[in-house]
Amino acid sequence: MSSSVQTLIALGIVALAAAFLLRSWLRKKKSPGCGGECGAVSPEIRKLQAKLKR
Repeated sequence: MSSSVQTLIALGIVALAAAFLLRSWLRKKKSPGCGGECGAVSPEIRKLQAKLKR
């Protein structure tokens, strides 16, 4: 395999990895809410949520 083909393959792999990392990084930023540790949720609601998860 020639060095130019190896270079193109390596650049393609790096581009795919960078696209995957950017996509996952941007996706995490768009998540709404406070991640379940929000003080606005009352204890009664937390008990109901725990009961519904079972």
